[in-house]
Amino acid sequence: MSGLAGCSDDTSGAGGKTPDAGPAAKPEASAQAFDPPLKFGKGVKLAQDEDVKTWGFAALGSEVYVRTDNGLDAYDTRSGRKLWSSALDRKDRKERYTGTEGVPKDDRRIPPVFVQQGERTEVLFAFTDYTKGSGTGVDRADAYLRAVDAGSGKVSWTARLPVPTGMGISDIEPSVVGAENGTAVVAALASTNDSSEDSESAVTYAVDLSTHQVTWKQEGFAAAAVDSGTVVGAQVRDSATFGQLGAWHAEKEDLALTGRAIADGTVRWKDEGHSSLEVNRVGGGLFATEAALHDSRTGKAVAGVDGAYITCYYDQQSVVVCGSDETVRGVDTRSRKVLWTISKEDPSRKMPTIQAAWHGAVYANAAPDYVVLDAKTGKDRTTFNGPHLFLVNEYAGMDLDMVAYPATG
Repeated sequence: MSGLAGCSDDTSGAGGKTPDAGPAAKPEASAQAFDPPLKFGKGVKLAQDEDVKTWGFAALGSEVYVRTDNGLDAYDTRSGRKLWSSALDRKDRKERYTGTEGVPKDDRRIPPVFVQQGERTEVLFAFTDYTKGSGTGVDRADAYLRAVDAGSGKVSWTARLPVPTGMGISDIEPSVVGAENGTAVVAALASTNDSSEDSESAVTYAVDLSTHQVTWKQEGFAAAAVDSGTVVGAQVRDSATFGQLGAWHAEKEDLALTGRAIADGTVRWKDEGHSSLEVNRVGGGLFATEAALHDSRTGKAVAGVDGAYITCYYDQQSVVVCGSDETVRGVDTRSRKVLWTISKEDPSRKMPTIQAAWHGAVYANAAPDYVVLDAKTGKDRTTFNGPHLFLVNEYAGMDLDMVAYPATG
């Protein structure tokens, strides 16, 4: 499907004015990397404004990029100092949701996404803005995709995403689901003109990162993960509703777990007959639903990896670790084979609660200790002083209170 061209200048698109990133950030002393880190130093609180709501964050090197209700901020994880702020200049300043209706404020669900454009790294995020109608024209919400230079915080470009005929974009913020092969995927909640007040829909956009144009869009499709050239999500009907924790629900079993080609949106596979669907991105060619780990290319569940309320973490190398109420398992991303299992029924070990994974290390809570497991064997490598980490790379760990813990060993 064709779409409107994205605006490439700094004065176009909603809130497209180049944000004041402040004076150029002074370079920090070179951070020491530990790959993977096994020890962490004293926590450093990010220098956030008290009234800013955090919706998601992602780390790149020794910096962390934070999506907020005001836009996007970058911080140094060693000092906690704000490096720059790229604020939205939206016409409508009313309070926003966190991207998932009913989810507690501390549940981060809209992290920014990094893409490499030549020698420059850009940070992608999506947002809505409003145009107030005049005369017989009604108020209108539009979705936008924005790219910000990771180094300077300056806006690279902003693309308006066309609202499908007969639909309206929700005021709940859209999200960048992922980016691959020069294409970014954005999902937005929406409604149709003939929908009841209790039903919701969605629209998914694919945006070419070179031309900033929408290359295809799909109504009634709620994308949630991008991996292996496949966009995975829920195909919904007018009777569906979007609930807590990102799950879609339908009175009848008319939801379909669907994988579409990122190149053109064509259906690669479909699993119909669901009354509830929650899709979570994982990585390594895999995604998770409420009770299973799946192959992104085929949609098929990985044998031996299931359980109630399953959550999975990719170590960004070769292992995905999944935890449920009963077991924790390590899975090889190449063979899709289970490498190891820790069971609740095993009297010889405490079953840990997985927090994060990075380059062969798994960070977990085995109360009263925090422990690092070997991702390939499941064996204990070492214990470390808390906290409950949410994200780890070779420079630092982050918790949900926006405190960074620099790696020290």
